[in-house]
Formats: sequence, C-alpha cells, structure tokens
Amino acid sequence: MTSPASPAFRMRSIQAVGGFALLLVLVAAAWLTRQQWLPLLAVTHRSTATGSANEHTEGEGHAGHDHGSGEVANTIMISDQARKNLGLKIATIETQDFWKQITVPGQVVDLPGRSERAINATVQGTIVKVHVMQGQTVRSGDVLFEIQLTGELLTTAQSNLLRILQDLELNEAEIKRMAPIGELGAVSQKLILEKQYEKRRLESARQVQLQELTLRGLSPAQIATIIEDKTLVRQFSVKVPETYTETATVNLKQAQVPARPTSADDDNVFIVEKLNVFPGKLVNPGDQLCDLALHSVLQLRGEAFETEAAQIYRAITERWPVTAIFELGDREPLIKDDLKILYASSVTDPQARSFEFFLPLANDVIRDQLASDGRSFRSWRFKPGQQVQLLVPVEKWTDRFVVPADAVVSEGAESFVFRVNGKLLERQAVFIEYRDSRQAVLANDGSIFPGDQLAVNQAYSLNLALKKASGSGVDLHAGHNH
Repeated sequence: MTSPASPAFRMRSIQAVGGFALLLVLVAAAWLTRQQWLPLLAVTHRSTATGSANEHTEGEGHAGHDHGSGEVANTIMISDQARKNLGLKIATIETQDFWKQITVPGQVVDLPGRSERAINATVQGTIVKVHVMQGQTVRSGDVLFEIQLTGELLTTAQSNLLRILQDLELNEAEIKRMAPIGELGAVSQKLILEKQYEKRRLESARQVQLQELTLRGLSPAQIATIIEDKTLVRQFSVKVPETYTETATVNLKQAQVPARPTSADDDNVFIVEKLNVFPGKLVNPGDQLCDLALHSVLQLRGEAFETEAAQIYRAITERWPVTAIFELGDREPLIKDDLKILYASSVTDPQARSFEFFLPLANDVIRDQLASDGRSFRSWRFKPGQQVQLLVPVEKWTDRFVVPADAVVSEGAESFVFRVNGKLLERQAVFIEYRDSRQAVLANDGSIFPGDQLAVNQAYSLNLALKKASGSGVDLHAGHNH
C-alpha cells in the first residue's frame, strides 16, 4: 500500500486534480460555443433518423429511396451572392418599449381662418394688369393687380377732398392776412372769429373725407399722394396683405425628413391658388380677384369610431405621441412621429357613428424654383387632401423585441425568425405578441436574446429556401413503380 506521503501518491493526486480542471475547461468551452455545434448535431441527428427510416423501408420495396420525412432543417447556409440578390439585411436586436396602437384614417386639411385668404376688390374699375401667375409664390406687400378706377363714388370722394383742401388753404391765408389789421381795429373781431370757425369746420370735413377714402380701399400712401400732388388717383394697386401669425402658442414638431424646415419668413409666403380675373375685366367692390394659400402650418384630421372615443380622449389627456404614415406610391412611406392631438370634435356623425380629432402639422418646403422671368414657385411636402394613416397609442409595453414585419414568417401556429450563427442562418421559433403591416413585437421569453443578430427582411424567402434545401414535402419518386 502506497503511503500518502510518498512521491507516487502525490503524483497521482496532482494528475487527478489536473484532469478534473481540464474537464471543467472543456465543459465551459462547449457551453460557450453551443451555437456553432448544436445545429450541426441537430442536422446529424436528422440524417441518422432519415437513414434509419430508409433502412426500415427496405423491407417494403423502397430500398435506398428517400420520400422526405416532412421535417425541415433549422439551419441554412446563404452565400454572399445570394445575400446580395435577396438584399438581405442583418441587425442586432435589443429590447425596447413599444406602444400598442390603433390605426385611424386621416387627411391633411387646411387650418381654418389661416391657410386660405381671398383677395377682393374694394373699388370699382377695370383690371389693367395682372402681375402674378397661378401657382406663383408671393409675399406680403407684393402687387397682385392694377385696377383703372371707374367708380363715381370714389372719384367724387377724391374731388371733395381736393376741394376741402383748397378751401382750407384759402381760409388759412385769409386768417393770416386779417390777423395784423384786426389788431388795428380795421377788421371786426366777429369776422375773424367766423373765419376761425370756418377753418375748424373744414378740418373736420377733411378728416371725414380721409376716412371715406380709406373705407373705399385707398391705402395711406395713395391718400398721401392725393394730398401732396393735388391730383386724383386714377389707377389702384391691389397688394398682398400683411399676415398676423399666432403659431408661437402651438408646440409643433418638425418632420424628421431631409427638407428645409419652416421659418418665421414662411408665415409671409403665399401661393396664388386661383385667379378669377384677367385684363379688361370690370370688377365691383366685393368681387373676388384671387385665392391665396398659406401652407406653412396645416393640420391632420382623423376620423375615429364612437367605440374608440375613450382611447382617443386618453391619448389627448396623457399627451401620448401619435405617428402619421404618408403613403408615397412606389417609394418608402413617409413617417412623422411625436405628433400630439390638439382637440377632438364634440359632434358625432349619426350616420357613420364617428367623430373627428385634429393634430397640428408643421409643413416642410421641398423646393423653391425660380423661373427665367424672376417668378418664384414653391412646393410644399404636405398638401390639403393628402391621405394619411394615424397610429394612436393605447397601451405601453416594456422590454420587448420590435422587428420589421418582414423579419418574421409564419407557418400555421408557428412563427419563426432567422438568427445569424456564423456563416449559417438558424431558424428560431418565436412568440408574436403583436403584428401589423410594418412591424412585429416578439416576446422576451428566452427564444432570442439581446445582442442576437437577426435577418430583418426576406424571412419568407429564407424559409422557402430552407424547405427546398431539406426536401421537405417533396416526393422525389412520385409516379415510379417499385
């Protein structure tokens, strides 16, 4: 018997400890690399199972033939060329918060009392010149039309003002002449007082005539020209009115798209939407000359069912962010996030059993184009009448995986994603908690983990390729007589 203190015993003890440590290292390495060797083991197991099935069928006259067991392998290798052909996109996933939402149809509409402005004639006359074109950009103070005055009332009012001004000048000259001789007693004080009373009357009449000319459409500059030059205004200019912006009280988020944002100057930029006159046309006070549009700020009008009222009102109260999706035909949809519902209508449509709610929408300039003649034309991103989908949040979920809808493929009750495993793509079953046309929410239940790399598109094509590679459901010997 070997003594515990002998060298041989100590050597055997060291070897035993070293062997145990080596075993622990091998177990740890196997665990860390399980994603690489587990799929291979699964494939080997399937191959063995298939071979056993083939051996079993030899006694039934089908020796050496594989009819497909119906199982699909869980891994597939995609070449670099195939990835490029598919446009395959790989992304690392992380858990995040997700808003469960309801989809409500909507439309871009004008902001009542602000987006539209009609320009009307304030005088009677004939259109002499039209300075603008339909679709052109104009600013406050720009001249729109020239009108040759033909109205008798305005002409009479100007004539009366000139006559009063002339009488006032004569009166002042007479008072000035009578003042020194009145002090000598050559002129009675009563006559001087009468002249002073007449001056006050003429000054009052002048003020009345000035107000009348203002009410009939003449600008202060035109009235000043009449007084200074002592001539009647024969031609009248119609200009773009000044604007009064009140957007500072509304918190508007700019669209997160590459475009020039709106600015304070955009509140003075109009577009000539419609021209109603032409040179030679006779107009009367009140006739509409053109329509101007101010589209720097619009609004979205959503239409929700009466049964969704509680959810809409909660979103208003909690100031939850609403997402707007603008379909752009063959291009990717334009998504504008973090919109807030301003108010909901207090009236319900009795026929459709729906009600409307409204969200402010800051517009963006796509481009400003300058024509050869110096005219400017502006294109806005959002236009009244444009259709939109509004995603209104109703519940907040935390700690979920949110992936594009094209990253998940479903077969019956099962749903799968494809996880990157070295050069292989591994099909992984997942549980979908929510799915719409854009995205899917996957449960954080241990089937996938934060930091995993997934194919975030082409899941259907990958699943089809996997089934074809495994020969699932394909009878290679259909019609053969054995």
